[in-house]
Amino acid sequence: MRKVPVGVLTQFGSSGDAHPLSITWEDGRVYPIESIMELRPARTSPTRFRYTVRIHGQNTYLYRSGDRWYMESME
Repeated sequence: MRKVPVGVLTQFGSSGDAHPLSITWEDGRVYPIESIMELRPARTSPTRFRYTVRIHGQNTYLYRSGDRWYMESME
């Protein structure tokens, strides 16, 4: 697997929580995030987060490290 940097349209709550609304894949395609199923610290670091999101009816992982976002690709 490789990490693919993605653009994320993000809404921030009053407490500073990041809520991703859509992702922009590396080729420019935009995918709306239908729902956020879960948010947890990533196993590798407490400053990284793993979001379980629903896109096109399928659950997938979206990762945030600071102000950078990425997903994993099987390509």
